[in-house]
Amino acid sequence: MLAAAAALAAGLATSMAQSNVYSVNVVGYVNKVLVGGNKYTAVANPLNTTNNTLAGLFGDAGTGLPAGSSVLKWSPGDAGYTLYNKIPFGNGWSPAAGATATLNPGEGCFIKINVSADYTNTFVGEVLQGSLTNSLLAGYQLIGNQVPDSGSVVSLDFSPSAGSKLYKWDSGSQNWSVFNKVPFSPGWTPSVPSIDVAEGFMVNAASPYNWVRNFTVGP
Repeated sequence: MLAAAAALAAGLATSMAQSNVYSVNVVGYVNKVLVGGNKYTAVANPLNTTNNTLAGLFGDAGTGLPAGSSVLKWSPGDAGYTLYNKIPFGNGWSPAAGATATLNPGEGCFIKINVSADYTNTFVGEVLQGSLTNSLLAGYQLIGNQVPDSGSVVSLDFSPSAGSKLYKWDSGSQNWSVFNKVPFSPGWTPSVPSIDVAEGFMVNAASPYNWVRNFTVGP
């Protein structure tokens, strides 16, 4: 799912979680399949670019997502979604502000593809490294991993306070699976959820939480 190339043309293995290639700056790409047939896929931006906007990540008029597709971005302050539609003219988005709406690494959104076939979106950018923080407010937020690796939330160092809930979207059934954070081992019930590369998920944090990861691509 993931392929990348380091600065100075060093190669990066297809799975970030298993790679051991060192570089000060690592750039690469992630192919994320979005289900077709007017279904929603929960997506998160896994790479940093110079243009972390809907137009930069998903194209403008004539490029990227098929015209008629929709992006729903969660607004914690309003406790609701802002809807942006892909159109075949102008800057490619309606309302026009959709072109400059941000989706930074670690932010999530829903994408609905209006054609029957699946669509593969390619994210291209820099793999963030070092100490990375995704600051969450109390309440609902649609988020994702800031870097292109995957695994259980335990391996990804995601541990909000007890009483928090994690909602994992199933693109097949178009429904949520709910996981509860508990103060006893293994920390989650009914099981420990896993997060895929570029997968968005919803969190209802019981209290403000800083999701801190120390991530380095190195020997």
